[in-house]
Amino acid sequence: MRTTIEIRDDIYHNIVRAYGKRKISLTVNEILAIHFKKRRKKSMFGADPWLKKVKMNDLRDEHERNV
Repeated sequence: MRTTIEIRDDIYHNIVRAYGKRKISLTVNEILAIHFKKRRKKSMFGADPWLKKVKMNDLRDEHERNV
């Protein structure tokens, strides 16, 4: 699909410097694809305030429990 977008001058010059004038569309598409793929990925972590991600080394073993 073809469309016209307005890009700030500083961003445009950074893209042209890094990727060249002919790859502006490819670069913008890659950036947008990365951004929207991250947003679609939903996790149950953060759904509840008490549900947090922890590292495996943070978990206690059975012998560490005070019973």
